[in-house]
Amino acid sequence: MIRGAIIGIVALALTACTYAPEEERAVIAQIVRIGDSHQALVVVQHDTYRRPTGLTAFPDGGKWRYVERRAVEYLVDASERTIQRLAEQSAPDHLWESFAVHIPGVEGDSVAYLSMTGCPRDGECSPRLQRSSLQRLSTGGQVREVSELPAGVALPGSMVARRQGETRYVRFSSDGDVVTARFVEDGPFEPLFRLRDDGTLWVVDR
Repeated sequence: MIRGAIIGIVALALTACTYAPEEERAVIAQIVRIGDSHQALVVVQHDTYRRPTGLTAFPDGGKWRYVERRAVEYLVDASERTIQRLAEQSAPDHLWESFAVHIPGVEGDSVAYLSMTGCPRDGECSPRLQRSSLQRLSTGGQVREVSELPAGVALPGSMVARRQGETRYVRFSSDGDVVTARFVEDGPFEPLFRLRDDGTLWVVDR
């Protein structure tokens, strides 16, 4: 009798620990202008996940089950309205939780550095527990692992006014779904590129 009750409770718990169908989410995580040009590198983060349902969602909404985590980098030209897909990183197991990719610095007008951060799969994740990995990405699409960020490599400063000696004025912005740019200091931001339903970056129709 007791054994049957225990089996029933376990069976109920297992059937109650469920997840919703897969969903996909993409967001424009970062835009970095390249040199004195109308070009920029755009980092798009992608996640495929299943939301917890039933008992899995208690007590605080539960933990999402991620099926895929990755980032894609694009080279865009605001003047020509062109897009080139450069590279992609899939989250390795040791960076799975809170996986993120960002550009900590650029070198000249043809090289950027990509920092991948996260925590081991199925573990806890906090700034103290995070691990990291670094890659060197050229605007030609070549990627290689590096051990550290070279001295002097940083992000260009952000300012609205035209810089001294700047010949091609452009300022980029994003709301997470659309890349906008303006070409005069007091002009409006124009939508240039957007994320499609499949998460890829595409040119906005004029």
